[in-house]
Amino acid sequence: MAKSNESLSLPKTKRLYGVEIRKMPCGKYFEALQTLKNLPEDFIKELSDNRQDFKLSEMFTMENITGLVARLLIILPEFTVAFLSKIIDIDEDIIKNELTPKELIEIIQEFWKINELESFFVQMKPIVEKIMTIIGFKKQLQSV
Repeated sequence: MAKSNESLSLPKTKRLYGVEIRKMPCGKYFEALQTLKNLPEDFIKELSDNRQDFKLSEMFTMENITGLVARLLIILPEFTVAFLSKIIDIDEDIIKNELTPKELIEIIQEFWKINELESFFVQMKPIVEKIMTIIGFKKQLQSV
């Protein structure tokens, strides 16, 4: 498949607030996704404010990722820091003690762009729904 002009022009790495943001291989994603097994069963319920129309998969857009991360930091701060540390490859201590919340969000947004995650989640939506079922969100399947 041919790459778009936009993806060809995306940098492979970028430094922001002293953190190197780079394209990550699949292995880093798989490693980070393994941590999802440790989420509490009522995670989706708490994240959704009990809204029946909430869909986690709809949160995986550039516009919504900021809100999702902010809510995760409030609901499950230790888990979220560990997850971000693994997936972006930033030391947890740097996230906790050196970055401001605004800086962390900007790093996440830049990581999202460099790794073309918007396109990835659009293509992976059906698979993500199955993964959510496999890792234990059977009760919330309609929410995914």
